[in-house]
Amino acid sequence: MECEIKLALDAASVNQIKKLPLLRPAGTGKPDERDHVDRYFDTADFTLWQHGFALRVRSEGTRHVQTLKGGGTVVAGLHQRVELEAEVASDEPDRALFARQLRDALPALARQFGKHEVALQPIFTNKVKRASWMLGLDGGMQVECALDTGELQCGDRTAAVRELELEMKDGDPAGLYALARQVHETVPVRIENVSKAERGYALAGAVAPRAVKATPVKLKRKASMGEALAGILRNCLTQMQANEPGVLAGEVESLHQMRVGLRRLRAALAMVKDLAQLPAPLADEVEWLAGELGDARNWDVFIESLLPGLPVPDEHKPALARVQVAAREEAERHRARVRAAVGSPRYTGLMLGLGAWITGQGWREEGPPPAALEQKVGKTAPRLVQHAAARVRKRARGYDLKQPASLHKVRIAAKKERYAREFFEALSHGKKEARRHDLLTGMQDELGLLNDSIVARELVAQLRERVPQELALLGFIEGVLAVRALDVLPRAGRHVRRRLRGRAGF
Repeated sequence: MECEIKLALDAASVNQIKKLPLLRPAGTGKPDERDHVDRYFDTADFTLWQHGFALRVRSEGTRHVQTLKGGGTVVAGLHQRVELEAEVASDEPDRALFARQLRDALPALARQFGKHEVALQPIFTNKVKRASWMLGLDGGMQVECALDTGELQCGDRTAAVRELELEMKDGDPAGLYALARQVHETVPVRIENVSKAERGYALAGAVAPRAVKATPVKLKRKASMGEALAGILRNCLTQMQANEPGVLAGEVESLHQMRVGLRRLRAALAMVKDLAQLPAPLADEVEWLAGELGDARNWDVFIESLLPGLPVPDEHKPALARVQVAAREEAERHRARVRAAVGSPRYTGLMLGLGAWITGQGWREEGPPPAALEQKVGKTAPRLVQHAAARVRKRARGYDLKQPASLHKVRIAAKKERYAREFFEALSHGKKEARRHDLLTGMQDELGLLNDSIVARELVAQLRERVPQELALLGFIEGVLAVRALDVLPRAGRHVRRRLRGRAGF
């Protein structure tokens, strides 16, 4: 099982990394420098890649090594993947070896292929110069450092490769984060969650940025609550980072799903706030990112969902077109802020910090963890869910239709209870739990309409400064939003009163 952190560099950082004392302490031998060529193979329809694996043959002079790698996880840059390799006679795949590797890594696919020879063909090539050296750290940790510079080639399409790989050979994977953070503090880098294989497949047209939704959290009943918490947080962080390529490419839905991942992470931390808390500096950075994503998402909802459905009279249609242009410009300005944030050293520092805290179970650094974190997850989880449900009941009993903010609090509490139930869904599948989840989802949507109207009115107020010549239309929009809020308020209030005040089981 390969375990490494990949850090992307710009052209200027490559020379700085080579001279960094942190990575080249006194007594470290001269790096081993080699040119190698990786040829990646797959079927014409990318069958291996669709199953999460890549087949390559690496050539260094007259030596050739065939590797099948994939599966595993990527969390805050820490790649943990299956890697099966052996020497072969040429730069073409050894078919018999590939069949054995496939049986070990993907037995279901091996059975699907059966006895027929798989039609493998070259997909792309990775040509790099690699400088590698071993680094011994405190506690006996052994890390292999590898600096790769070169390019990926697929036909006439190319992409530069400038990466520093830190691979754990012996020691706790959490130690890689500490090393990566020290590197980042000296030479700003960027976490590379995308492997060279994925970048190469993108050149080949097999991969495109897409929005990634949350996946179910996998929990073991015998795990401690602390182990379960680490798994939950990793799941949230994985969703966030899986959407980075889409966010940087300007995909609106990717931005939304990154925000969902961060919202789930914050809900998980709120759920266990009496048991474990992020260090204050990290918590502040989480709130910074939440603010950047939230502002952009509000504008996207405004231009995609609200403006197109307005019952605007014909005489206001020209003015509406001008308002839409101003709103799109404002939305793009906020998306650009998000792209700048996600591509910034500040974001990299946050991801490395979260990765280190989660992987190393940083809550243990404050002293012996609370007993609830040491207990089996099946014993602690119901209490956490019931606590979230009790907060919903409390908010539902205290709402006031004259104060829409009180219904917003109900909505937030309902959302946190829903997330708590989803985190522990692997432990409970009863009909009662499913009904409660559906109820919370429906209530969140109902109350969300009210919240969207309130937020939209705030955005209209901002547009008054952008298009002051369209005050008549903006006033009309505010009136429509006010009427919608008045319509939603009593209906939402009835649902809260009738459905959320009662007790809820796990």
